[in-house]
Amino acid sequence: MAPSGLRELRAARTRDAIVSAAYALFAERGFQATTVDDIAARAEVAPRTFFRYFATKEAVMFARAPEQRRYITNSLAARPADEHPFTSLVVVIADFADYLEGNRKELKLRQTIAAESPDIWAYERAVFDAELAQTLSGFVAERLHTTIDSDLRPQVWAALVMSSLRIAVHHWLDHGQHGPVRPVVERALADAAESAAYTPVGAAR
Repeated sequence: MAPSGLRELRAARTRDAIVSAAYALFAERGFQATTVDDIAARAEVAPRTFFRYFATKEAVMFARAPEQRRYITNSLAARPADEHPFTSLVVVIADFADYLEGNRKELKLRQTIAAESPDIWAYERAVFDAELAQTLSGFVAERLHTTIDSDLRPQVWAALVMSSLRIAVHHWLDHGQHGPVRPVVERALADAAESAAYTPVGAAR
């Protein structure tokens, strides 16, 4: 039996081969015209091997999601303990825009595929956004020494920041990706922070 480290290395290589094959085929043929069998053949694995790594074709488009969540989780944990948690969210998500910038080609391809298959954005909201919201709201609840069951702020602030990120990135994609994405994200986050600071007449905390 191969040592666990070697098995993990082989698994990572297989996963990367599947992702690379899928992206190449999506770019060449389009998302709808590409089958799991096509991806498996290009990656030189059996279809059943594909399904050991990804449940659907849509899941391949978000192959980096676990890595992205780890990045955000680690970045949040590194923020000063006395910093306002909403400020922490804003700073970390702004930094995350730089991370996204390194995957510009994938973002653009995902936008092209989403125009063909709206299921991509539906998957993003149902899976990626839901898991990220749990990460962000959990961080806020911990920093406020509260729970998401008794306090609305963790979920509200997480949703506000995530919506700002999504709107900014989609705006950037829709308008030709001129310049880096971070300034667009920062502008959206600034608008979100302004909204969060606004207290309607008669509102109580």
